[in-house]
Amino acid sequence: MTRAAALTLFPWLLGAIGSSAQILPEPEIIPEVDVITPVPIPEIPIGGPDGMTPALPDEAIIQNIGGGRITANLETGNVRFHGPGIKVVGDTGLEMFADSAVWDPQARRAVLEGNVSIYQGNILQRGSRATYDFDTNVLEVNDLRASVDPVILEAGRFTVEEINGRRVFVGRDAGITTHDVEQPGYWIRAAETRVYPDDRITFRNLRLYAGENPVFWLPYLSQPMDGELGYHFVPGARTNWGAYLLNTYGIMLGGRRNGETGENDDGWLLSRWHFDLRALRGVGVGLDLVDTRSEINSGLGGLGLYFLHDRNPEFRRAGLPRLPISPERYRAELKHRLPLDFGGDASWYLDTNLTRLSDQYYLEDFDPARYRSDPAPDNTIGLYRRGERSLASLFTRLRVNDYYRADTRLPMAAFDLARGPLPGGLPILHEGTASLGVIGIQTGDITRRNIIEPLLALPPGSPQAGPLLNQLQGYERFLAERIRALPPGDPRIPALRAQLIDTSFTRFHTYQELSAPLSVGGWLNVVPQVGVGHTRYAAVEGPASSDARSFFHAGTEASLKWSSDLGDHLDHRWGLNGLLHVVQPYANWSLLAAESLADNFPRVDRLTFTTRPRTLSPARFTATDTLESWNILRLGTRNRLLTRRDGQSHEWLYLNTYVDAFLQDPELDRTISNLYNDAVWEPLPWMSVGLETQFPVISGGSGFSELATTVRFLPRPDLEVALGYRFLDNHPVLTDSNRVDLGIYARLTENWGVGIRHVLELDDGTMEVQQYTVHRDLGHWVAGFGVTHRDNRLRDEFGVVFSLTLKDFPSVSLPFRIDAE
Repeated sequence: MTRAAALTLFPWLLGAIGSSAQILPEPEIIPEVDVITPVPIPEIPIGGPDGMTPALPDEAIIQNIGGGRITANLETGNVRFHGPGIKVVGDTGLEMFADSAVWDPQARRAVLEGNVSIYQGNILQRGSRATYDFDTNVLEVNDLRASVDPVILEAGRFTVEEINGRRVFVGRDAGITTHDVEQPGYWIRAAETRVYPDDRITFRNLRLYAGENPVFWLPYLSQPMDGELGYHFVPGARTNWGAYLLNTYGIMLGGRRNGETGENDDGWLLSRWHFDLRALRGVGVGLDLVDTRSEINSGLGGLGLYFLHDRNPEFRRAGLPRLPISPERYRAELKHRLPLDFGGDASWYLDTNLTRLSDQYYLEDFDPARYRSDPAPDNTIGLYRRGERSLASLFTRLRVNDYYRADTRLPMAAFDLARGPLPGGLPILHEGTASLGVIGIQTGDITRRNIIEPLLALPPGSPQAGPLLNQLQGYERFLAERIRALPPGDPRIPALRAQLIDTSFTRFHTYQELSAPLSVGGWLNVVPQVGVGHTRYAAVEGPASSDARSFFHAGTEASLKWSSDLGDHLDHRWGLNGLLHVVQPYANWSLLAAESLADNFPRVDRLTFTTRPRTLSPARFTATDTLESWNILRLGTRNRLLTRRDGQSHEWLYLNTYVDAFLQDPELDRTISNLYNDAVWEPLPWMSVGLETQFPVISGGSGFSELATTVRFLPRPDLEVALGYRFLDNHPVLTDSNRVDLGIYARLTENWGVGIRHVLELDDGTMEVQQYTVHRDLGHWVAGFGVTHRDNRLRDEFGVVFSLTLKDFPSVSLPFRIDAE
């Protein structure tokens, strides 16, 4: 063919290519053609609103930015853009780069070859060859590696297809990872991988690789792109469980059904399905439903159900005696907050917090973390109105579980008003509370029938009393011991027995207080306070009758403040950049004159045993039924050392030292309390110290000593040490203790670390807890293996924990996120 013929046919060939977009090659790089007329490309989109697949724009410009030639095959009609440096630019932000490109008008197919890169937004795809078929709407990329932050895909062959009306990435012999380095630390590979943008990833014949080594296999998995969804598992072993595997699968429910895909959009109900295997206890199944729309309180969002037929219900985890229980073990919880819209500035909501357990040992056996903090779950239903300064409540506290001691409110109404100015602009502040309710307390039916009643029937000195007392805890044991210590026929026994078993009454309580903050001379701050209260009891169940009492409170808070600039001390080793010393001496005097209830009157809201000092404000004193007259003067000094850090003031050291002088002690007939010291020292980000001490200094003080400290520091970047120490001696109720809690984590290499934790009770020489762990850093995930030993003095516990935890994974959860217990 002559050159003249080629020049004659070439414009005709280009004109036959398409209908909508334009190709604008650079004229100066095609010496054999003087002018090339823009040629349309068929307007067929290759993407969609999901943002996962690059979308073909309405108009595309193909540029030969590398200076290559453009040639045509006159027999087939194909046009080739020679590289290097082919660029396709679209009006939707799409950019594609390749070494060369071919347009086939007969097959209606565009092919990019050699170092193909496709960019759009946060999407990046790389491959050796990319082909788009305009008739089937399929994009096929060979040797693909695609990045959709934070997921990286890799496959020998990847296609983009329409499945049920949705764009889907389909990879054969494909892999997925989030470890964005040249040699990722792990891959999840599958015979077929399907990526549904912004929804889920499915795997067929899945294998998890650590480096090049396979470590896990599943025949099929559908994993949503949400950390709460998909499959999670926890393997391990415990003495009271045996070997176990806890399995959870999360699915989002609710929303509107999509007519095109047949799936629900805008799902809002998170469902977590549990299937747990425990070698010694059997199979457990459960379901948690969480309303993800709740933004007020994530702890009140749903329904939880769990059940298992226990193969060993008599197993005693700590070795303590147990009452017989049924092997049908279960938990049912409803925790929900329903916001209500009644207009106005106040917010209304209805809270439901109910927990039903099969027996008193369920939490100890199957949820030990919750058992340590909440062994007797509360059960309440309440309507609340929260204003700018006030909270109005109407609620009931139910006795859902009849096997542990619980107080009830059937029902109770309360109104609390925070401290604020009175109307009229007076410089006087007011705060107050008022409540009315039917209040009761009941011991567990099983405990009363099998322990308390037989115990109280035993004669003094009976050897059978000891084992029964060992099965009681807390206030119940305290009351039982007091009753058995009294001689038969003592008049105090009926009242103590009523408190131990069952009691109830109707109670009205109110307290109102006025205060006036004053500044004297600009250096002395004084806040005088005066308040009155009244409590009335009626319909009392037990040996006492109706009663009432009033009380009066007067007090004053006073404080001074001085500061001294200690100079521009600069020492980076101790985090110092200047030092300012602030001293604040203070005094808090509180006088409460309260009428006493009869000695045999039952108490429901009462003091609990503690080593810390009581509040001096009746408005914050929650033990209403044990309110007694006091006259206390608290003297103390706060010391603060401030330095500059990151352009702001940083509290380098805080120390609060104080003591209570008792003109009238409501508890222990003291004249002076222990000397208290509360300190926090945070000199550096990698070092902090907390310290609480109290010890007698005058006239025996409170009669006991306590020291509690926690230290966390990193002596080296690869070593972290946490040390806790608590010493309690001669407390009148609480058990003496001399305990050390030591935790160490050492990073041995870039990828390996070890940890230990020991809890040693020096008082009786018992190593209560031993834990040893090994950690392996594998890029975006960390594998760990640990063994534990707990000495409960009556029975030892052993455990094995395996963890595999993904890190730096903001929006996608693969199936191997392990939460070790």
